[in-house]
Amino acid sequence: MEAIFVKAIGFVLVILIGFVLKQLKVLDKRDGQTIATIIMNVTLPCALLCNANGVTLSVSMLLVLAIGTVSNLIMVLISYILSKKEGPLKQGYYMLNCSGYNIGNFAMPFVQTFFPGMGVAYLCMFDVGNSIMCLGGTYALAGSVSSSEKKLTVKTVLKKLFSSIPFDVYILIFVLAVFKIQLPEQILSIASFIGAGNGFLAMFMIGLLLEIKINPEEMKMVVKTLFIRLFFGAVLMMIVFFLMPLPLLARKIVVLAMAAPITTVAAVFSRNIGYRRDAPAIASSLSIIISILVLTILIMIFA
Repeated sequence: MEAIFVKAIGFVLVILIGFVLKQLKVLDKRDGQTIATIIMNVTLPCALLCNANGVTLSVSMLLVLAIGTVSNLIMVLISYILSKKEGPLKQGYYMLNCSGYNIGNFAMPFVQTFFPGMGVAYLCMFDVGNSIMCLGGTYALAGSVSSSEKKLTVKTVLKKLFSSIPFDVYILIFVLAVFKIQLPEQILSIASFIGAGNGFLAMFMIGLLLEIKINPEEMKMVVKTLFIRLFFGAVLMMIVFFLMPLPLLARKIVVLAMAAPITTVAAVFSRNIGYRRDAPAIASSLSIIISILVLTILIMIFA
């Protein structure tokens, strides 16, 4: 238990270092965005390949993938219903920010550290389903509801999905698992060296991007966003953990995935559908703080 607590504190410390360096003007938010680009295109894909190599597809894997998609759809539907009286633009905002899980930049380093191997493999399968929605599907639905001028087609959604390198790597992992193919040791050795830095970079990036600012006009929406995510997210966690016919490790990983914060693309997509105020940024930062606490507690229980 002590070792787990020390590692969890280490993650928080790296986030604090990034945040303090930003406050001291040594680095700024733009540096965090640069690091995010490195993570999404270099270190995360390598970490995924190393941890999921040699995994074979099973019914459990496919069910976890399905849960990743269905949980997003449920949260989109709940947020759509609960915001019906607030107008189409705000409905689109809630659909984008109440659903989706930041797996690659947040949950992955935790799982990679405490549940390597099959734990990461299950997380990858969950994120395949999650990515289908948060990288394109939810954006299309929210854009349609908000009556945005920019209507998305199946072609543009697919283009958005496959332009994401982590999603492409997930598809590669899925294909390798189907045909039971393992990558050569030489490739894994290089990928392991590069992927080893993913956890540190991800936590450091979060510190640089974290912004603690309160806009009173927006706080009502922010509180409602976080309430929907926390309350209904907890209900989904309990359904998965106590009712789903999955191995114990798979249920633990899905619960950890559902504790992840709002996706980094939610704020961008919110602007794209026409919502240009502060609520997405505030909700995202607060959800990160909450998720750090929740994930640390869950890992201490599960590990």
